Amino acid sequence: MTLSKHPETGCEFHIAFLGSGSRGNCIAVCSADEVILVDAGLSARETRRRMAEAGVDEANVCGILLTHEHSDHVAGVRVLAKCLDVPVLATAGTIEGSSHLAAVKVMERIRPDDDFTIGSLKIRAFRTSHDAVEPVGYAFEDARGVRFGLASDTGHVPAAALEVLQSCSMVGLESNHDVNMVRTGPYPAFLKNRILSATGHLSNDDAALVLERLIESGVRSVCAVHLSEQNNRPQIVRETLEACVHRLGADTRIIVASQHTTVTCSG
Repeated sequence: MTLSKHPETGCEFHIAFLGSGSRGNCIAVCSADEVILVDAGLSARETRRRMAEAGVDEANVCGILLTHEHSDHVAGVRVLAKCLDVPVLATAGTIEGSSHLAAVKVMERIRPDDDFTIGSLKIRAFRTSHDAVEPVGYAFEDARGVRFGLASDTGHVPAAALEVLQSCSMVGLESNHDVNMVRTGPYPAFLKNRILSATGHLSNDDAALVLERLIESGVRSVCAVHLSEQNNRPQIVRETLEACVHRLGADTRIIVASQHTTVTCSG
């Protein structure tokens, strides 16, 4: 499929992490005069406010991609898609697994491992490992061949997903929790087990192991996403990932996304 509102102008490829965490997720992938939103877990009003704050023109949004059906990724999608008059793209499992999507006017189905285009961006959907019906991550390639990959809400990074991420110069990588904070924290046992499972969320230490592989492939920037407010701290994430960078003598930039403020990354 090919969807486009505006022609390519050669502008810099950049990513605005509008909000990342259990209270709502949304990322703006911006290339030329085109914007693709990934997930819509914030309210439509808050998403539009944060886009404006980040200098992202909502008139340039071409579509909304969804990673999975959990409410912190889809709660605002119906109203947002209507306000922006754009289609929503998701896997069949995500569409069928969420009541939030039942009233969305324009839905496009994609499959894991699909290649498709939106405007000037080439996109690959790839499977992640989460307790959702059919979760995916995405890789985006602009007209210059610069690639951004996103793997959020995944208990581990499958080999095929890692291969896609290794082809990217910028990566959004889940670094959800500190294992010790989960184990000693107040959550009930069933929730701790869910978070720590292979279909739960990626820990800081596991994110560092993935980062090692990404550094080997030449990734330039990594943004840690979906931090738990209860079981993690931005400083812990930064120290863990930067220790990996320093140990390998790399110049990879580490960025930490926030639930409450917008963080940007350029390529």
